[in-house]
Amino acid sequence: MYNIKMLTNFFEELSSAEIKKINKKTVLIFPFSSIEQHGSHLPVNTDKKILEGILDKFNNKYSSKKYLIMPQIYIGSASEHKAYAGTVSLDSLDFIQYSIKIIEQFCKKKYKNIFLLNSHGGQISHIDIIGKELKAKYKITLVRGTYFLFDEFKGILTKKEKEYGYHGGEFETSLMLYLFPELVKLNKFKTHEYSSDYKSKKIISFEKNIKKSWLTEEISKSGIIGNPIKANKEKGRKIIDKIINCLNKIINEMYD
Repeated sequence: MYNIKMLTNFFEELSSAEIKKINKKTVLIFPFSSIEQHGSHLPVNTDKKILEGILDKFNNKYSSKKYLIMPQIYIGSASEHKAYAGTVSLDSLDFIQYSIKIIEQFCKKKYKNIFLLNSHGGQISHIDIIGKELKAKYKITLVRGTYFLFDEFKGILTKKEKEYGYHGGEFETSLMLYLFPELVKLNKFKTHEYSSDYKSKKIISFEKNIKKSWLTEEISKSGIIGNPIKANKEKGRKIIDKIINCLNKIINEMYD
């Protein structure tokens, strides 16, 4: 008989026989992203590609039997971007229910550690609900996190960009220049826009503690919220290093 040995950390690359042998303690990483506009310089699959790049870099540096990378759920909830061509979005309730139905198949099979890794800011609250519902129903350890909240990235991004560059700005563009430079349209770096939060003293804001619901077109004509002009590959590399180091700590804490 053949000795069945797992040779990859990507679930969809395994055979059924290999999957059957997986330790139930293994951390199952469920990646969540979105297909949505990112201005004229980045593709609509930016969130998806960044998460792919993060997980590839992480797996190359920290490969172990402690985790398994699950198929990415990349049609998310992006209703704030619906006015722009290329955005594909599920209604919030449909997205939550769809995601729960996928993940609970593994909970029913007694996997103990579930990590929900998100890359789209517009569905952070959805991921919270998914986690809450699964935790209430199954005896599991469930952790959720959004990669751009793993660190403050001091010394890499300006304070203004970190706090108010929500979408398609210096942060995401730097990551794409590092991970997938061929997908970045450098000749389209012509504009930058921020929400009024950065100069407002009002209690109600777009992204502070007391938030009003918003649509992207209310903030930005271009679809960009931030300044991609300041982006570069080296910033992207430094950001990725911080993210994958944090990701490694999360996996180790969950597994151990």
